[in-house]
Amino acid sequence: MSEQPQTSPLARKIEAVANIAIIIAAVAIVVVLVRNYTRKPETPPTVGVGAKLALKDVSWQSNPKSMVMVVSTVCHFCTESAGFYRQLVTQCKQQHVHTIAVLPQSPAEAESYLKNEGVVVDEVRQAQLHDIEVGGTPTLLLVDGSGVVRNVWVGKLASDGEQEVISKLGS
Repeated sequence: MSEQPQTSPLARKIEAVANIAIIIAAVAIVVVLVRNYTRKPETPPTVGVGAKLALKDVSWQSNPKSMVMVVSTVCHFCTESAGFYRQLVTQCKQQHVHTIAVLPQSPAEAESYLKNEGVVVDEVRQAQLHDIEVGGTPTLLLVDGSGVVRNVWVGKLASDGEQEVISKLGS
């Protein structure tokens, strides 16, 4: 019969402390993982109907209605929607609705992008999306002469959504 080697009391204490440390670390990792996977994702803010649009230096009073197109040069849905935006701008001109494009990029970059897409608006503004409480691009906002949002459309619109936008211009 072979004898088991004896471990010193100090070695047993070190082993016990190491095991406890491993258990605490494992529990901490599990807690972090559970929190990360069960947390609800933050919903980006989206300006709602009835809210005042926080777009600086816009003279809302000079136009009874304004169509605000919030787009980005890096948004493929915006680029895919350019044909509709050209049609929308034409309808806005016919209905005497002021058009404003808002982009997070520099004014020069924004104007170049819109020109390349053939979208000719009355004004181009630079604003960060969170500053105007818009969660993403593309977003269309129909705003009244007081700067109050009357309608909101988010994302690339299907043809029925596009028709809804155009129909709201005259109402």
